[in-house]
Amino acid sequence: MVEETNQKPSMKLYKSEEGLEKIMSWYERVKEEITVEHESQYVDTRFGKTHSIVAGKNNEKSLILIPGVAGCAPLWRHQINELSKHFKIYALDIVGQPGNSDPNPPSVFNDDFVDWLEDVITGLELDKPHCIGVSTGGTTAMDMAIRKSDLIDKVVMCGPTGLARARLPFHQWFSRAMAKQKDADVLSDDLTASSFSKPRSGKTFGSFDRQLARGMALCTRFYRVDKSLGVYNEKTSRVNYIKALKVIGKFFFSVNKKKLKTFSNKGLLIFGEFEVLYNPYKISKKIKKLIPHLQIEIVKDAGHAAIYDQPDEVNRKVLDFLKSST
Repeated sequence: MVEETNQKPSMKLYKSEEGLEKIMSWYERVKEEITVEHESQYVDTRFGKTHSIVAGKNNEKSLILIPGVAGCAPLWRHQINELSKHFKIYALDIVGQPGNSDPNPPSVFNDDFVDWLEDVITGLELDKPHCIGVSTGGTTAMDMAIRKSDLIDKVVMCGPTGLARARLPFHQWFSRAMAKQKDADVLSDDLTASSFSKPRSGKTFGSFDRQLARGMALCTRFYRVDKSLGVYNEKTSRVNYIKALKVIGKFFFSVNKKKLKTFSNKGLLIFGEFEVLYNPYKISKKIKKLIPHLQIEIVKDAGHAAIYDQPDEVNRKVLDFLKSST
C-alpha cells in the first residue's frame, strides 16, 4: 500500500485540461462536505493505483464503498460522515473513472471489476470487509459475492444493474446526456429527481442531489465515458457501436439466474420506490425467489440510487443490517 496526498490525475480520459480542472475542482468541493477526519490512501492493483478516502477508527470493522459509473469517493459523503462512527470506511475512486485513481478502466465484459476489487482488499490487507455499492458499483459488490464470496462479509446493493431486464431510461437521461453542445451548467440545472425516477400515478419526490447532478453534468461534458467503458476505437477515432450495444446489454440485461442463486453472503438490496430501471415491487419478488436469504428494502420518496435521495433513511437501514447478528 502506498500513502500519498497529491497524485495528479492523468489527462488520458478527459477531453481537455479545462475539463479536468473543472471536474477535480468539483471533486474537492464535494470532499469538503466530509465533516469527519479523513485521509487519502492509495493501493496498487493490476489496473494501477486505486485511491480511497479513509475515515473511522482502525479497530473498527472495515467497510468498502463502491460508486457507479462516473461516480467517485466524495459522493459517499453522507455515508462517510455517519457510517465512520461505526466502521473503518474506504470510499473508492474506481480506476478508469473520475477521481484520483489511475486511468486504466477494467473491462465490463469479464471479471476485471471483481479482480480489481480483490486487489484493493488484499492490498489494503482488509479482513473480510463489508461492501456497499450503488448502481453499477452495487453490481460489482454483487459479482464479488457470487465469484469470491470468501473475501468479503455482508453486501449492500443500492439500485444495482443487471438483476433483470431493465427499462432503458433513454428518454429521461440519454436525451440530456447526449446533448454534447449543452453547457455543463445548463445540463446540471436540467437534471432533477424525475431524470432518474419512474413516478407512478403522477407522483414524484424531492429534490435531486445537486452535487451529483453537477458531477454528472461535468462528466457528460468533459469526461471520456466512451473510453472508460472501452467502446472507443483509438485507430478509427470513433465509438465502436457494436461494443456500445454490448455494454448496454451488460448493464440492462439480467445476470444468469444460476449465478444469482450462488449468492451466499448476507445481503441487503435497496431500491427507491421510484426506481427507473425496474418496478421495485415486482423485481423484489423475483429476486427473493432466487436468493431467499436476501433482505430487501424499498425506500419511500426515492429513485435510482436512494443513497442520494434519502441518505438518512438509507444509512439507518444499512446500519441496522450491518450491525445485526442474524
